[in-house]
Amino acid sequence: MAPEKPTPEDKGRSQPEGDLIVQPGPAFAEPEERVADLSSEIVKQLPRGSGERVTCRRITGNHYRCNWWTPQIAAQYGARSAEGMTATTHRVSKSQFLHVTKTAGTLAIKAADAS
Repeated sequence: MAPEKPTPEDKGRSQPEGDLIVQPGPAFAEPEERVADLSSEIVKQLPRGSGERVTCRRITGNHYRCNWWTPQIAAQYGARSAEGMTATTHRVSKSQFLHVTKTAGTLAIKAADAS
């Protein structure tokens, strides 16, 4: 069956706006297993120093990038500060890629290989 030529009214779109076309992958490819995003649970488990904040983002599958943020006093770096106030900023003091899985309600956290 030959594809229809777009009409001037549809401005080159072959499907009406809002229609989603789902195409299956190749027959030889296995579908990926759905993996829950564990970012919020990981943040609660990771060790941190005094005043540190930890953020964690899922990259793909079971792989995450976590950053440890440390407060820095802006006045130490020549920034202006109002009297009676201390302006602070946070800077990444540590960053790490992690491989995390969850089995029987327990997180298994290990550093991801650098390969």
